[in-house]
Amino acid sequence: MNQSELQKAFNNFKANDQLKKKLKIFFTIGCLGMVLVGGLILWAGVATVQQVAKIGSNVNVQEQVENLKGGIPKIPAIVKVGCWEKVQSLMSIQVWLETPLGENITTLQNACFGTDSK
Repeated sequence: MNQSELQKAFNNFKANDQLKKKLKIFFTIGCLGMVLVGGLILWAGVATVQQVAKIGSNVNVQEQVENLKGGIPKIPAIVKVGCWEKVQSLMSIQVWLETPLGENITTLQNACFGTDSK
């Protein structure tokens, strides 16, 4: 587009009052929508921070976290080396369709916990 075509298009836009009115309404609604969404995001953030602060100040939660911290060294290492590979192989739906459900669960149990359920 050259300069004269742009000038003509701008003049046509200036002369079209209905188009200007529609654009004003569109931009006004868009701005109000952005202000509303921004306010909702701020409200959700503040409400989340308040909820987390309330949960963190709860005495029962603090006791449970302390108990968990103290109990972690006592938990035995039950997961074997081949467990993760077996879990990944069972992520395919084809494996579940080809072999029976009980067999898949048994092999997963053997790989992760080393138990023989036979």
